[in-house]
Amino acid sequence: MNKATYYIAAMILGFSMSAQAQFSPSYAEDEVEASQQMSSATGRTSQREEVLRVRTIPNPWFTMEPTVGYVSSNFSGIEGKNNSSVDAVSRMQGGVGFLVGRGMWQGETGLLYSQRGGQLKLVNTGYTSSYDFTLTYIDIPVMARFSWPHSSKSHFFARAGVIVGILSDAKYDATMTSTYNGYTQSYSNNGVDTKSSFNSTDIRGAFGAGYDWKFARRMGLVVQADLQESLSKVNTGDFLSGLDVYNFGIVVSAGLSIKL
Repeated sequence: MNKATYYIAAMILGFSMSAQAQFSPSYAEDEVEASQQMSSATGRTSQREEVLRVRTIPNPWFTMEPTVGYVSSNFSGIEGKNNSSVDAVSRMQGGVGFLVGRGMWQGETGLLYSQRGGQLKLVNTGYTSSYDFTLTYIDIPVMARFSWPHSSKSHFFARAGVIVGILSDAKYDATMTSTYNGYTQSYSNNGVDTKSSFNSTDIRGAFGAGYDWKFARRMGLVVQADLQESLSKVNTGDFLSGLDVYNFGIVVSAGLSIKL
């Protein structure tokens, strides 16, 4: 090879090295930028996963349900007997329930202030008596609840069991009207204590249904209706001796469902 050939080869090699030196930083910058983008994407993914971990709360075992409700109450077992008639009365209920368990099946208990009663009318020769009873119980439900599709989501539910009512107070308002020799007289007596006329406990069978609408991660709105009736008589010998009186009621209530 002559000198010209060596010179041309040297120039080509020099240009190649110069070009490599010029463009290598650009390639390195691209690699760094790509690495940073991957790191940023990974960071965003990690943040997203962290947010999801925070928002995804395990379905707890305990749920609290403070509720208030309306009770349509009546006495059963005495309609038409001894010239009597019975009308339903409006009463109220309020308290807190507790659910134990998660999934589709849960146990239910609680503590409720609950009123029952009825309006009894007795018709005899010459006079008519009307009695408006208010029986106040502390209720302890012992029930099973089945949720569909799942208790951690908005769902329908059905429940059944017994309610143990402990009598705390019993009163009546009385109105008596008598007719004698063409004259009509009436008088009333309100707030008469009649606790001794009723048994201290009232065990009722109950079944019902409702809906729990979840509007937050740990909170929902629950609406439910129950049918309840005494399993044994509630009266003693001091009240309508010889007849068996039972509490019957329809309860509609609403409140909050709070997962603890």
